[in-house]
Amino acid sequence: MLQKPKSVKLRALRSPRKFGVAGRSCQEVLRKGCLRFQLPERGSRLCLYEDGTELTEDYFPSVPDNAELVLLTSGQAWQGWFRHVAQDSLTILGSSCPPTLAS
Repeated sequence: MLQKPKSVKLRALRSPRKFGVAGRSCQEVLRKGCLRFQLPERGSRLCLYEDGTELTEDYFPSVPDNAELVLLTSGQAWQGWFRHVAQDSLTILGSSCPPTLAS
């Protein structure tokens, strides 16, 4: 029995653009995403945008429709949206806070 295609929202790590992609498997979504973003398929992988969980073929069926995914190429890492925002906030706060005096 053929699985119904799953629709996801896909973004590349260093791209502000996001595309809708549908596929019956993790590999199919990865292939289409690499074509769309003009990235090499070899060494690329998909992660959940929310928490950085790496997708596998076994995990793919449990991903909800319209989930946001990040397409990573070799050497790239994504630890999730929340962690990304928290790190950016700490960087901004750290640069705007006056230095503390050591006693």
